Amino acid sequence: MNISERPTVSQVIARIMKAYGAEHIFTLTGFPLNVLYHCQREEGIDVVLGRSERSVISMADGYARIKGKPTFGYVQTGVGGSALPPAMAEASWGQSPVIVLTGSTNTKTRNRLEYQEVDSLPMMATATKWAAALPSADRADDIMRTAIRAALSGVPGSAYLEIPADWFAVPLGRDPEIRPDTGLTRVGERPLPASEGDIERAIAALAKAARPVILGGGEIMFSEAWDQLTAFAEALSIPVLTSPAGKGRIAETNALAVGQLGRYGRNVASHVAAEADLVLAIGSTLGAMTTDTFTTPKAGTSIVHVSIDPMCLGRAYKETVAINADPKSALISLLEAAQAAKLDGGAWAGWTKDVQGRVAQWRQTYAKLAQETVVEGRINPITLIRELDQHIGGDDVVVADTGSQTRWAGTMIDAKTPGRNFLRAAGSLGWSFPGAVGAKLAVGDKRRVFNLTGDGGLGYHVTEMETAVRYGIPLISIVMNNHRFQGYDGLLSRGLGFQASAPELSHFSDVDFGAVARAFGGHGERVEDPAEIRPALGRAEDSGKPAIIDVAIAGGVSAPHGPTGEL
Repeated sequence: MNISERPTVSQVIARIMKAYGAEHIFTLTGFPLNVLYHCQREEGIDVVLGRSERSVISMADGYARIKGKPTFGYVQTGVGGSALPPAMAEASWGQSPVIVLTGSTNTKTRNRLEYQEVDSLPMMATATKWAAALPSADRADDIMRTAIRAALSGVPGSAYLEIPADWFAVPLGRDPEIRPDTGLTRVGERPLPASEGDIERAIAALAKAARPVILGGGEIMFSEAWDQLTAFAEALSIPVLTSPAGKGRIAETNALAVGQLGRYGRNVASHVAAEADLVLAIGSTLGAMTTDTFTTPKAGTSIVHVSIDPMCLGRAYKETVAINADPKSALISLLEAAQAAKLDGGAWAGWTKDVQGRVAQWRQTYAKLAQETVVEGRINPITLIRELDQHIGGDDVVVADTGSQTRWAGTMIDAKTPGRNFLRAAGSLGWSFPGAVGAKLAVGDKRRVFNLTGDGGLGYHVTEMETAVRYGIPLISIVMNNHRFQGYDGLLSRGLGFQASAPELSHFSDVDFGAVARAFGGHGERVEDPAEIRPALGRAEDSGKPAIIDVAIAGGVSAPHGPTGEL
């Protein structure tokens, strides 16, 4: 192959994307990516055009969390790249393999006050798992694979690659390698087995326990270890808690499921974790949100911690046994070792029965609170969530916004089957709407996708309703509309020693988002009667369009909040 026949940087990148199974590229149009657009079109990769850089990369994030494979986006030089950090940080917090490319200033005019010249790399380095600038056009193939490898390996996360504007059409000076890395084309593809000694120490610690619990975390999703988690828990009759990232990795209809733990969790889960004498933390970071700022489990509790990321081990708690392994491999080995040791759960049968009784009592309290369907002249949010819980099925996907919506959905909408069925914004308010658009694109017609957000959260990215309409992506978004940032009302008095009030910091006009949806060409309704919740859901599904159901809820009913909440 002579130099004139060698592919350009853009052709190499597009072909590598295709080799990794890319079907879509998520983008907001801009220079200098026009060359790359033509090349990815030649490879049969479709464009998903969004309305802002942050929201379109959030779509890529939702898509990647469902698919579990590298998902690509690109945005323009300068201001486009500077809008990315919130979306890229969210993807890393959500353990999502999103790879985003941008252009950078032309090498011939750099540092000469070029239009929109900005050094994006330092800000992206703090918001991503991996960030780099292409060092030379000749290295387009290996650097692109490095970005993908970084996004997929270990704990997945976001990767960022910027390319000078004048290099996109430059031919490589050598023959490129157009291939994926062997055994690393999706998350969890390379297992990391646990050492035999670590497994033996874990089983020895478990054998001494009287009140054990399992805490399932987010790593279970990308290692697809939900069947192994269930098998291990059932074989040993151990109650199972989950972190917010781990929700949905065991069916919450399972008799051993206790529910979501932490600041955004069920109070019963917090109380059970506080009383446990051993916690088997499988694929959880044991971060502040899960442990309610490192107070649950309590100091001195025996902890067996499994994580594929060695940096997680010992970072939040001093563990009794730290196991650097992927959850699936570790759970298989733990079950085999437990069976060999003839552990069957008999030693803690009374504990497990007691926990099951507490969960049953929690469910009775939930049902009772939902009976008061109207509060302050508006729909009781507990009633709304219970209606959604009864409507949402085992194959459906729930995508919840951060804050109140993760608290409502995470605690009170059961995951009926284990799997990739519950996604939540890991910290970026507003993410759930574009994230749900991406999730629905990923599942297609096979599964329904329900987005739970608030009027505050939806305000960030509601323009992506037009995107969903344009591409025919019929997600259903339920807006818990109390015309305010509800969570801020509770935070306002924190640390002050008195009850503060500042509605000017949190309250909005009461917008009818159903009407907004109709203006974009979707299906939209406003629901003010509790009896109309289920019929409205049915009409939204029957419409075949992207839908927003705007539910007028009471602002004075607080979402569950771990050990201090009513639920």
